[in-house]
Amino acid sequence: MSRTLLTAATLASLATLPMPAAAEDLASQIVGVWKFVSVTVTEVASGKVTKPYGETPKGHLLYTKGGRLMFVLFKDEREKPAGAAVTDAEAVALFRTLAAGSGTYRIEGKAMFSTFETSWNQTWTGTTQKRNVEIVGNRLIATSDPVKATATGLDIVFTNVLERIE
Repeated sequence: MSRTLLTAATLASLATLPMPAAAEDLASQIVGVWKFVSVTVTEVASGKVTKPYGETPKGHLLYTKGGRLMFVLFKDEREKPAGAAVTDAEAVALFRTLAAGSGTYRIEGKAMFSTFETSWNQTWTGTTQKRNVEIVGNRLIATSDPVKATATGLDIVFTNVLERIE
């Protein structure tokens, strides 16, 4: 009898625990400092995966409670310029191995919409990009819907995996 009463009391207390809405939960969980773990581009038709920032990209992404974001991303193993004065060719190579931007973000369900006020690639500035977001343990996985690659015209999907550090 006492075991039944204890079980009923336990179930009753569990039923009264507050359960946050999914969007509120994601919005609060995303706040912090994240480091890039992987960046991949997948061709939808073939399934071919490339890693434009290498096997171990470097960089961080920050999300604030107030809805601001800032990120910087570097390809692993970037080539150091030969001398103190960077040549035009070296500057181009360095530019092509980084990405950076800042702006605002909002969460709608499991989707995040980032609006860039600044970016290393001026074509992003003033645009809003959607990512489907999932947090698993200390990992943030952000995946784009299929988009057309500018160079090839093929449908591709971007996937960023980040790890919480703060």
